[in-house]
Amino acid sequence: MKRMVLASAIGIATVTASISFWLSQTDSSVDTAKSISNPQAAPALTQELPSTSQNQNSGLTAEQQALLDNPQTLELANRLDFEEELHTFFAKAKSLSSKERAAEAAMLEQRLAEYQRRGQVSAAESLMVRIAMTKLTIEDEAAQKRALQGLIDRQNAAAQARKEEWLAKPKPEFEAYKQQEKQIVKEVMAMAKVPSGMTRNEYLRQRLQEARVAAHKNGDAPQ
Repeated sequence: MKRMVLASAIGIATVTASISFWLSQTDSSVDTAKSISNPQAAPALTQELPSTSQNQNSGLTAEQQALLDNPQTLELANRLDFEEELHTFFAKAKSLSSKERAAEAAMLEQRLAEYQRRGQVSAAESLMVRIAMTKLTIEDEAAQKRALQGLIDRQNAAAQARKEEWLAKPKPEFEAYKQQEKQIVKEVMAMAKVPSGMTRNEYLRQRLQEARVAAHKNGDAPQ
């Protein structure tokens, strides 16, 4: 079905690489997750679509068929499927037994973890969805609070580990940028006359800002 939807869309415009990742719900726990959005197209995870041969008689042109078979199109279809599964889970969660809710949440959590591992979902986004799932699957208030605190503690620990890993990596480009900053300061302070009628400090700030903007574009300076 997703393949048919994508096929009709091809006749209008090129399939975009980004989609709305989560759907809003009325339940308060689902409201926590509805702000999640997909920042970029993700690699296909687990589901496969029907083979091209099943669409040979669909009336598509060769160009449209090629686009439909493009890996990015298939990846988008997989994400649409996952979005639909999340939508369905949150919509029917209250009608399921505790055991059924837990089982479905565990399955979705595994796929969510894979998206996060691939860098397609941020840690903060994943945490929001996991909080929503926890509120649906753990009914005991005390146990729920412990589980939620555990989620937050694990994210904080993971964030600290990522920070330490980043700090430990050699950063030759960043060091070059810092050297450029020092050179600019030295150059401006040695100038007999500052151009453009600015004070020396104003001109220095301007030069450093220009260097910082250029470095950000090249990924040489921190955000």
